[in-house]
Order: sequence, then C-alpha cells, then structure tokens
Amino acid sequence: MFAHGFRWGTFLRPYRRGLGALAALSLVEIVLRVLAPFALAIVIDSALGTSPLSGWLTRSLDALGLATGRHDLLVIFAVVGLLLQLLHQLVVMFHGQLSVTIGQGMIRDVRERLFAHMQALTLKHHAATPTGEVAQRLEGDTRCIDQLLLRGVFPVAFSALTLLIMFCILVRIDVTLGLLSLSIIPPLYVWLRFYARRMASPADHARRTDSRLSSRLHEIFVSIRLVKSHAREDHEQQRFSRVAGDAAHAWIHVGRQGAVFSIVNGVLTVAGSTLILIIGGVAVLDGRMSIGTLMLVLTYLGYVYGPMQAIANTSGGMQQALASARRIREAFTVVPETLDAPSAIAASGIRGTVAFEDVSFAYVPGMPVLDHVTFTARPGDMIALVGPSGAGKTTLASLLVRFYDATAGTIAIDGVPIEQYRLGSLRQRIAIVLQEAVMMSGTIRDNLRYGCLHASESEMIAAARAANADEFIAQLPLGYDTVLGEAGSGLSGGQRQRLSIARAFLKDAPILILDEPTAALDTISEQQVVDAVRRLWAGRTTFVIAHRLSTVREATRIVVMDKGRITAEGKHDELRRTNDLYRRLASQLTDTPT
Repeated sequence: MFAHGFRWGTFLRPYRRGLGALAALSLVEIVLRVLAPFALAIVIDSALGTSPLSGWLTRSLDALGLATGRHDLLVIFAVVGLLLQLLHQLVVMFHGQLSVTIGQGMIRDVRERLFAHMQALTLKHHAATPTGEVAQRLEGDTRCIDQLLLRGVFPVAFSALTLLIMFCILVRIDVTLGLLSLSIIPPLYVWLRFYARRMASPADHARRTDSRLSSRLHEIFVSIRLVKSHAREDHEQQRFSRVAGDAAHAWIHVGRQGAVFSIVNGVLTVAGSTLILIIGGVAVLDGRMSIGTLMLVLTYLGYVYGPMQAIANTSGGMQQALASARRIREAFTVVPETLDAPSAIAASGIRGTVAFEDVSFAYVPGMPVLDHVTFTARPGDMIALVGPSGAGKTTLASLLVRFYDATAGTIAIDGVPIEQYRLGSLRQRIAIVLQEAVMMSGTIRDNLRYGCLHASESEMIAAARAANADEFIAQLPLGYDTVLGEAGSGLSGGQRQRLSIARAFLKDAPILILDEPTAALDTISEQQVVDAVRRLWAGRTTFVIAHRLSTVREATRIVVMDKGRITAEGKHDELRRTNDLYRRLASQLTDTPT
C-alpha cells in the first residue's frame, strides 16, 4: 500500500505472535458469547418455567452430584451465567490490553521509519514543507496503522465470523427467524457503500486542515519575538482563528455525516429486531416456541446485529485512517537525499584540500546561482568569500557539505569527488559555525557533545576552554549540567556562539565553514569569539562567508563573487587596488556590530 518499501508486512512481522494471541482471544470471546445465553434460557424455561431440562444436562448434573430441582437449577445456572460473563469480561480486558500494546508498538515503528525518512529528505524539501505539516504526519497520521488494522480490519474480520456463527445458531433454533435476521443486510450494505464514497473527501480535507493548524501554531511561536516586537498579537489571533475555524468546520462536517450514518444504522437494526420480536412473540403465543427460546433468539440477534453495526460503524474511522494512510504514502514517495554508492569510501582520513572545478548550480532550472566556479583551498588556508547578497557564497558552502549536489562540474577533496565519499562520513569531517548559533534542548554538556557524541569529559572541557566558553559555564549554578531553554534561551548571543565554536572544536574536523560568527555580536562578545575562531581555524581548510573587514584582512585569500561567478581572487590590499567591486564591498564591510 505504501511506497518505497513501506508495506504492511514490514510492521506486522515483529507482532505475529501477538496478533495470533489476539485472534485466539477473539475466538474465545465468540465461544463465551455463544454459551452465556444458554444459561439464561435454562433459567427462564426450566427453573422459572415448567419445560423439562435436556437429557444430557440432567445426566451431567447427576454425574456432578448436583440436585435438579427448580430452585437448584435457578441457582446453578444463574451462577454459571455469572461465571461465563466474568470470564468473558476477563478475556475482553486481556484482549484490550494486548491490542493497545501491539497498536502502540506498530505506531512507534511507523514513526521511527517515517522520522528516518523525513530526516533523509533534502533541505530543499524541508524549506518548502511547513514544520507543522511534518509534525502532523509524524504525530497524528502515523496512528493510521493501528486504526486500520486493530480498529478496522481485525474487528471487521471477527465481527464477520461472529455474525456467521450466530446466524448458524439462529437457523438451528428457528429457520424462519434466522433468515429474517439477515433482512437488513441488503439495505445496510447499500447505505455503507453510499456513505464510504461520501466520507472519503471530507476525511481528507479534515486531516489537511489539521496540518495547516499545526503549521500555523509552529510558525507563530517560532516567530514570537517578531510578533511581539511589532505588537501583532491581535493580527496573529485573527489568522489563527481562521485556521482553527476551518479545522473545526471540517471535523464538524465529518461528525455530522458520521451521526447521520449511525442513525440510519440504528434504525435498520431496530427495525430488524422489532420484526423478529413480533414474529417470535406470535410463535410464543401460539405455543410453537418457549419464552426462553425467544430470549435466546433475541440475545443471539443482538450478537448478529452488533457485528453488523460494528462493521458499518468502523467504516467511518476507516475513512479517516485511510486519509492518514494516503498522507503517509505521499511522504514516503518523496525521494530522499542521494544514497551512498556501493563503492563509496569513508572520508575519515582526508586532510582537507578542496578543489572546485567548473562548478555550476541552479535551484530552479535555467536560473543559475553558481556559474563555472573554479578555485582550490588547502589545509591552513582561510578563504574569505565576499560579494553582494545573492552572489552564491552560502550556496557554495552548501554544495561542499552536499546539502545540494552541483548541477555541473566537480567538487573534490584530496583529489576525490565528494560524491564518492559516504555522505555521513563526509559531513563528519566538515565543521560548520553559523552566524546564528543553533542550540538544542538539553544541557550544555549535551549541546557540546553534539559535535562528538562519545567525547570524554576532559575533551569536552578542553574544547570549551579553547572556545572561551569555560569561564561563563563555570559561573552557572549547574555548570555543564545547566539545562538550556528552547533554541538556547537564557544565554546571550555571544555565549551561544562560543558554545557553537566549542562544538566545532570537539568535532575536530579538517574542513571548517564559518558564516561570519561575529556579525551579530557586541564589541566585547565579538572579541571573545574572534579569539576562539582564530584558534579554531589554525591548520584547517577554512571558508568564511565574510561580513567584517577584520575577518577579510586575516584571510590567506579572498574570493570575490558576483552573480554566481568568481570575479577576482587575492589579498585585501591587492584587491582594493585592482578590483572595483571589492573596493565597493570593502567600504561597506564593518568592524562594528551590525
């Protein structure tokens, strides 16, 4: 049903024994449902009435040494009925517990598989897909496997088996009443087909409105500083209310259709029960049937109509689950990042000589962002990339990490095209420090070790010291165990940036990419970060997207870019004399906080 190897069997296989146990418990439930009404019929006919007890029952009671008087039969079969009901409830309880355990296990497996797939998708896909949409699919839509299998297919199959067994028993009791019990099946089937067609589209729409609601929530609270700084709370309230209203109306529509469907189901089953009651009552009045037998018929009739209604009512939930399943399938059809070739090699031994050979790239075909870029950087080089906005500086760095693949040309490290390295291994050998330091939820220790998960305590502290971060960490009440808020809230920009640099130290990669980490800092914080950055780029192949004149002056080579092309290379003083574009750019570069 699902794309790219996403098949039911993948998720059912680990739960085969559990599903077998569920099937066995369901069969036991059916047997207990069959037996329980007989005790009531015996009480009514033989204990309260005058009908003689069946011969085999009399012999069984005699063999057990039990009396067969009417008072004795009342007590015996009332207790038997009670025990059967208690046993039935115990079986139902175990069935429910096992069903929840299996269902949640399968949901977890689907979520893990989908999460891995979503992580493997390209940055281009993530940039175009709202985060709320991803969260909705992972949190809400992944429940479809439980709804389809354990709340859909499984109950329908055993309801159908229950219906068949109970119908056979009814026919043995009274052929006419047994056949009449099936009179509601044709109209119920027609109504079910009609309803299923009408519910598919509203269920899809409702799920999509939920995704839009999640996306709106995420967008608002991620941008809460922007909202508050512009006093746009009322504006965002109105936008959120519109999306919330759309979601509410969509689910109200689904609920109304479900209510109408249930009413029609109820009317059909009540009509069938009334018909059986009238015809069976006439048979009792005419002496052709005992009251106990009629009660037995009506009880089994409930067991026939109950599964019918269960099958019909399940279709509503099935439509919603199928809508979620379609959304999961859509997610799995998105092609992930390029997989490693079978002959891909590890990048663990690279030294860091990076060569761009005639590299071109376009996010949109026909609109190049990079155009025939060629240059080489060696270990110890600090390459400053400068140019106006949109020149392709960030794109150049993104291609090196293979966030995107070049449209044409070759990027090689130590003479080997980067496509020939295993992707995970390649990225482990490249450290990135962004202009806005990214922190994860968790402790400072967790954030530092994100650069190297197995780093020792001494290595982590050494990295923090090299990044000028150890001093402020020591002043925190819990030191390295201080828990950071979302996105590192509670720390200043300079502190977050020093943690980011410490993380890069801990990664100890031979290639370093810096998206000018001091651009948004005050003078004091900048100096602490600059000192740490100088230590970090020593001996490494470093690319800096430069926003500050001080950084540009320290570069071993400056690469001037414009409209996706390299227009000049050289040192600061040389380029100021020979390149008009660089001269204009240099006059705009600042050594004061921006």
